[in-house]
Amino acid sequence: MSPYVAAASGRTQSVFTASMGGGLNASSTVDWKLAAIQQIGLKISKVYDSLEESFYDAAAQSDKVDLKKFNVFVDKHDALRGFNLTDMLKQKLFAEIDPHKKTFLSIKDWMNAF
Repeated sequence: MSPYVAAASGRTQSVFTASMGGGLNASSTVDWKLAAIQQIGLKISKVYDSLEESFYDAAAQSDKVDLKKFNVFVDKHDALRGFNLTDMLKQKLFAEIDPHKKTFLSIKDWMNAF
């Protein structure tokens, strides 16, 4: 078992495994999407007092974060510094975070992602 999967437990482990596409069972490398999500989460933890506060900032005081708002939020905080993602890769990252594939993130989705 991968040390990354072994270090996680419960829901975190299932989310981690799902985000990897099951690819960490042997000796694969860490997926770029997971690294990007972790980097965004780290940036959020440094800037905001809570995930809820970060969500409402990203959602522009509404109840949803769509791809456009997500990109504005990420760019505003330079949260993906070093990744140099194309628009297509940013869409793939957003799709990874959007568990129900509904084209927006609710506060629950945001809390589960970061």
